[in-house]
Amino acid sequence: MAVLVLAWCRGADAQPDISADDTKRPFVNKIIFNGNSYFSDKKLRSQMRTRESTFFSLFKKPRLQMDVLQRDIAALEATYHANGFLEAEVKLQELVQLERGTFVDIVIEVIENEPTVIQSVTFSRAGLGEQTLRKDLLLEPGDPYNPSMLGSDINTIKLKFFDNGHLAVIVEDSVSVAGRNVMIHYDIDVGPVIAVRSIDIVGNRHTKREIVEKEITLKVGKVFRLRDAVETQRNLFETGLFTEADILPEKLDLATNTVAITVRLRERKSRYFEIGFGVGNVVGSRVTGGWGDRNLFGTGRTVRIGLEGAFAIFPGDEEFNDLNPRIKYYRADITFAQRRILGTKVLLGVTAFAEKDATVENLVVYTKGMAIGGGRKLTENTELVAGFGLERIKRISIAGESRSNTHSLTSAVRHDTRDFILDPRRGGFRDFRVLVAGGILGGDNDFYTLNATWQRYWPSWASSIFAARIMVGYADSYGRSEEVPVENRFFTGGGNSVRGYDENSIGPRELVENVVTGQPELTVVGGRVFVLTNVEMRFPLPWLSRWRFSGAIFADGGNVWKDPQSMRFSSFQLFKNQDDVTLEDYRYSVGLGIRYNTPLGPIRLDYGSPLVVEPGQSSKGRFHFSLGQIF
Repeated sequence: MAVLVLAWCRGADAQPDISADDTKRPFVNKIIFNGNSYFSDKKLRSQMRTRESTFFSLFKKPRLQMDVLQRDIAALEATYHANGFLEAEVKLQELVQLERGTFVDIVIEVIENEPTVIQSVTFSRAGLGEQTLRKDLLLEPGDPYNPSMLGSDINTIKLKFFDNGHLAVIVEDSVSVAGRNVMIHYDIDVGPVIAVRSIDIVGNRHTKREIVEKEITLKVGKVFRLRDAVETQRNLFETGLFTEADILPEKLDLATNTVAITVRLRERKSRYFEIGFGVGNVVGSRVTGGWGDRNLFGTGRTVRIGLEGAFAIFPGDEEFNDLNPRIKYYRADITFAQRRILGTKVLLGVTAFAEKDATVENLVVYTKGMAIGGGRKLTENTELVAGFGLERIKRISIAGESRSNTHSLTSAVRHDTRDFILDPRRGGFRDFRVLVAGGILGGDNDFYTLNATWQRYWPSWASSIFAARIMVGYADSYGRSEEVPVENRFFTGGGNSVRGYDENSIGPRELVENVVTGQPELTVVGGRVFVLTNVEMRFPLPWLSRWRFSGAIFADGGNVWKDPQSMRFSSFQLFKNQDDVTLEDYRYSVGLGIRYNTPLGPIRLDYGSPLVVEPGQSSKGRFHFSLGQIF
């Protein structure tokens, strides 16, 4: 065990006060390690409950607690022992007083000594081949010996045999030590191949048996393979019909080399009603509601009726005292979906909807239509979706009213590894989608759009998260059409894209004659090329964490161009004289925000300050109030 040596700073007038009175204990300034090379200082500090003072502990600095520190030192030594350093010692070398004993530096000495190393890992009566058995083992030749990992490696070996039908496999280990070298040997009794004797389904009170059977990849008379059991469980959860789905091998019969399988289910409530309220810059304050049945008549098919309305309470971000509610968006839809088509795992859905969108100033778009689409998972994290849509569109702007029909085909592939969609802390998201309208599909509008999105999240220091996003888009017309319909052009600016600017205010603008007044008005008309970049550091606020608050600093950039010819390399300059700024220049902003974290994602208040402003425009920043992370 570690020997605790309490040595005070040389020449100090008094020792640090470590009395029971917490207010008299010194604050911890730094934790310093001497002699460690295998583990970094950061790694060792992460194993301790004793913490250093940091920028985020401005209002609540950690105090020295000797009993906690002693347990920390014992834990550090145990960590070394578990990683093969069986003779390692960890000691408290010194407590250095600072500022007359108000603060202390903790100096910890580490004597690692030489590690005990694994010299060999061997197998007998393996059956599967050594290369297969060695894959994914935690203990390998050349690594420090950690005895706590033996049990995990034995389970890893057993699972490989389970996947080949050997449910009765026996794996025994033997470990021999010679000096600082360890030899590990696994003796394996493979046993017989086990087949599925029967499959019993219990717990499906409302779901028809044939619906459950379609999701089961295990087959009576076939070899029991673990991967089939895992896939069956995943399939059942993916239906959304069950809260529990257990695949239980029972009654193993070595006389017939068979096993009975029980699929034990617990069903979710079939019918549901939902209502919600949220806020956001683009569509204002939002109210949603819906009714659905996720297991219609026990067939696994779903039906949902949804209503969504959004309204702007205030006419501008800065005039919070001017109440003026306006409907900005509404949508009503009904969707019918079926999980499997012709025996394949393709989710097919049909939707009919009516929608009003007034999120762009001086433009209101009414849309009625229907869409049919399907999706299939290619891997656990990758999905392919496609759909066909018919839309009847009415546009009302200051230039008057127009109508048209759009027939479109959409295809997209997405790869999603985020740990929590509503508030990710690690992982990433990639999406590429293509929309083609008109041509052989019919309708009045011939155009296409290409969109790509890349997002990434990295855990960083002090529980903070660094997040980044890039979005690009391109649209063009062809055939009979001379331009892309305004509802399919790109717009940007505001609380969910480039903070510090008004909503959908960035990009091409044209003088349009107002049919009512007869006077020309400068109006945002959207563009065919779009680029958006965001970086954000999200960090905890320790002094407010008990109330679920956190903070963020960010830098945004984006613009929309009328066409590719309007883009210039010089358009992306960060610093530019205001008199030289044009519509083609990339817009940048920086800012900070505060979030109130809820189980459904954060409520955020951001303040963005624009860095690139046109002549005559205000460089004053703006507040943005939204629900959910910006990405």
